Amino acid sequence: MSKELIDTIEHMLENEDEVIVPVKRIWKILQVDDKYHNLEIPVFSEFSELLHSDNRFEFMHPVNYDDMYDASGERIDREIEMESLGFYSGERIKLKKIPMTGAMLAKMIERSSNRMMEALKKAWETKPEDSKAGNRLLEIMQKAQKLEKDIQKIVKKIREEENQ
Repeated sequence: MSKELIDTIEHMLENEDEVIVPVKRIWKILQVDDKYHNLEIPVFSEFSELLHSDNRFEFMHPVNYDDMYDASGERIDREIEMESLGFYSGERIKLKKIPMTGAMLAKMIERSSNRMMEALKKAWETKPEDSKAGNRLLEIMQKAQKLEKDIQKIVKKIREEENQ
């Protein structure tokens, strides 16, 4: 069972647009996508251990969004919301056989920036009536737009250096 599952994950990562992928995202895809219905998917902790035990995979530092939340109930609600927008906490995984290049890094940064801006636009569309919260969201959006411009400059520079 585990060899078939690990081989499937390797194949998924080979065909993934992203080079570095949240482990939790892979786990969730395996659970809900009908083409994997024949695989037995273990609970998340066992799934993660299985990946750690295979030398085809390399793990990246985890991303942790937990600091954004006050109460545990809010944390769970916000985690679900963040995941629906494509932002997953936890470890990232990549295939060791795929080398990381500047172009790949630029593409990852650009996609992450785009996801952030889309999430902020959705937040703006459903902004609270509270003017203080609305003003704070506007401030965050302005900072995010500046960050996006800075990211575009960096991405452009990386791509220029890669093409030389």
